Amino acid sequence: MRYTSIDVLRGIAILGILFMNIPFHAHIILGYVPFDPPLTTDQVYSVFTSIFADGRFRTLFCLLFGIGLAIQYESCERKKIDKILFLKTRLHWLLLFGFFHAIFIFGGDILMLYSLSALIVIRKLDIDNEAMLKKAKKFIIIGAILSVLIASLTIAFAELEATTVRSSEDFINSMQTWRLDYLQHTLLNAGFSIGMLIISPIFILWQVIGLMYLGVYLYRSGFFENGFEQSVFVKVLILAVVLTIICVSPQVFVDNVGIEVIPLLSSVSAVFVALVYAHIIVRLCKAPGPIMRALVAPGRMAFSLYILQSICMGIILRWLFPDFALSATMLDYFIICLVFTLVQIIVANLYLRKFDQGPLEILWRKAYQNSVDKITKIQAK
Repeated sequence: MRYTSIDVLRGIAILGILFMNIPFHAHIILGYVPFDPPLTTDQVYSVFTSIFADGRFRTLFCLLFGIGLAIQYESCERKKIDKILFLKTRLHWLLLFGFFHAIFIFGGDILMLYSLSALIVIRKLDIDNEAMLKKAKKFIIIGAILSVLIASLTIAFAELEATTVRSSEDFINSMQTWRLDYLQHTLLNAGFSIGMLIISPIFILWQVIGLMYLGVYLYRSGFFENGFEQSVFVKVLILAVVLTIICVSPQVFVDNVGIEVIPLLSSVSAVFVALVYAHIIVRLCKAPGPIMRALVAPGRMAFSLYILQSICMGIILRWLFPDFALSATMLDYFIICLVFTLVQIIVANLYLRKFDQGPLEILWRKAYQNSVDKITKIQAK
């Protein structure tokens, strides 16, 4: 059974990720560099996104990745297919797609990290749902502790290192280096993406794995039929509000909070805010209106849209308008994302009128299915 709510949530997640990633499409290492003095609009927008967006879409995407594993696992059981062989092969191909995406298109790729995390998660897909929830809680708590610890240390020692600002010589030189040639881009992409993978065990990896376990638990507990019970939803909502206030407070009350600290703090509250979003969407999808129906298509071809975002933003921000990042504000990036979101929704809905899957979804499915068939034939001999 295909749940409309899962497709809609996946659509929201993939469209929302661009709003967080777009400054890194302009420069993979620096991301968004603040003005000196900071713009009031930037500060307001930063707080707004920390409350409603930052980490929320990535969290949804992790949950949905876990849900996908659970769905594929059930499908293999029904078809009497080797579950681990199928899932491993599927993830190995996604890892390969992620590798090429990270090196040649966008160094902020998430597919490699998610594939590697999922290879850990699939080892425990046979455990009962109560044990699955315990694992989810353990990994998420460890990830939250590490994020808060790193953020606290960064804030405490922030004065030891000068923050790069828009008018600084470091920023100008870095932008000039970034524009040199495509080989330079690939080297920076490779360094950034591989570096993030290497350091992921000290912060983000734990939360990603925990969220995937949580996604499996939610799917198997029937969450996507009715959402939470009212009493559970109230508790989740309270935690979301309280943790969001706590995590946003440093931005409001502490001077010169580094921009790298914000995602670390936001990731803690993001778990509960994402669950609030998921509950609301599940309830809305019980009788979906035109907006919910329009978001189904992006969710069904999320893989293709994710890569399309990277290609289009790379062309626009690095090749057509390389000077844009020199003066762009957060609101400028927001407008670009808003326009491109509408483009993606329209393209996805038009495309799926003629095809059942996105182009990369089709390519991925053929690749891993052929590999599974070959391995199965070899094992049968």
